[in-house]
Amino acid sequence: MLIQSHMIFAVLGILLFISHVSNKLVFTIMVLLATMIPDLDTNRSSYGRHLIFRPLQFLVRHRGIIHSFTTAAFISLLIALKWPIASLGFFVGYSIHLFCDSFTKEGIQPFWPMKWKSSGPLITGGRFEEMLFMVMIFVNLFLFFIVVV
Repeated sequence: MLIQSHMIFAVLGILLFISHVSNKLVFTIMVLLATMIPDLDTNRSSYGRHLIFRPLQFLVRHRGIIHSFTTAAFISLLIALKWPIASLGFFVGYSIHLFCDSFTKEGIQPFWPMKWKSSGPLITGGRFEEMLFMVMIFVNLFLFFIVVV
């Protein structure tokens, strides 16, 4: 999926969880940041194209270890040791990214190092993703008025 699709689903996750967290600002920031992290493993992503991420891209392949719930859980546990209030937001954002990518044709290995792959019919950047993005704008607006207003 493209970054805008990941972000619109991250907003959905925020709207679904926000009433259950104590520090709403930290949660929101962590969800939005974490949803971008898995695609740092490719130079074709919006943020992964920056030179600072080239060493990571040299070490791992796209949609490999970085695109797994194993990594999401491990990093979330590390964050929980130093900044517990941020770990849930991180895990939610990272997991939303993985969940979305599991519906693409390329798919992901959700529980790396297991070789099992989760994939679906969605073409990254395709028409269906564009339509889904537009629908999610309205879904998020609807939820925003129910949850926040």
